[in-house]
Amino acid sequence: MTEQISIFTLNGISEDPLFKKIEQLLVGEQVMIQSYMVERTNKFYEIQNDEVHECFQTTQECCNYIDNIDY
Repeated sequence: MTEQISIFTLNGISEDPLFKKIEQLLVGEQVMIQSYMVERTNKFYEIQNDEVHECFQTTQECCNYIDNIDY
């Protein structure tokens, strides 16, 4: 089985536009990414839509979840 990697894995996470967008959120701010609302709370990054409500402690965990969603 061949593992697919992101170009941002090779170039560094600081160049990933998804990571940058989520990392820049301040507490209480929200942004739409694809069909998901991503919100920064005091302790978590919350991802939600009509079918999903997930919480993550780090920007990287949040990005990993979004990157692995099947469309």
